Amino acid sequence: MDRRPDDLERARAGQPDGPALAALVHRLTLAPPDLLEPSVSASALVADAAVILDGTVLGRQVLRALDTDLTGPAGSASRRALVGLTCWLVLDPAVHGAPGVRAAAAGSLSGWFLRVVEGVQRVLAGQRPEREWVQSDDAREELARAVCRLGGVLPAGESAATADDRWLAVSSAYQRKVAQSMAVEVARAEELARALAAQKAKEAAAQYANY
Repeated sequence: MDRRPDDLERARAGQPDGPALAALVHRLTLAPPDLLEPSVSASALVADAAVILDGTVLGRQVLRALDTDLTGPAGSASRRALVGLTCWLVLDPAVHGAPGVRAAAAGSLSGWFLRVVEGVQRVLAGQRPEREWVQSDDAREELARAVCRLGGVLPAGESAATADDRWLAVSSAYQRKVAQSMAVEVARAEELARALAAQKAKEAAAQYANY
């Protein structure tokens, strides 16, 4: 089985000294329930977050593109929930103030944040029910690790190899790929067993006919 990361396999190794993963996971347990409500404007949350992070006022074109992504027919509820939770995570000073995040942002926290927002939608939308991202231990870790990987940072205290291995352990898409691959292998093994059994039966019948 190929052990490369899934849709994030092209994520660069990342800056060290990112936020502590435990802090990210814990913050998701504290996420306001309103973030998952359909009435909440995810694009407004993004605009507010950009202002809070570094004073950036997002232009109409950026917000219009974001609205298009969030209101499209493909997993719009999932996308809105993920964007809201990403805003909640990134606004934690333990996240945007981490040395690794500051280095990865290269002077533009809002630009870094927008890249994470776009990537989280692309990678995780539709992978789990919306509320599972805050209710399940594995889901919280998956979202926390996705934010780090998409943001180009390593969780505090982790090497690139460790971060890769742990991502594979919680990635919904990768685990689904593993399960599908195993199912194919099982089906092939069963087909081979049936073919061998049929061949043995044929040989036994031929031997019997020769007596």
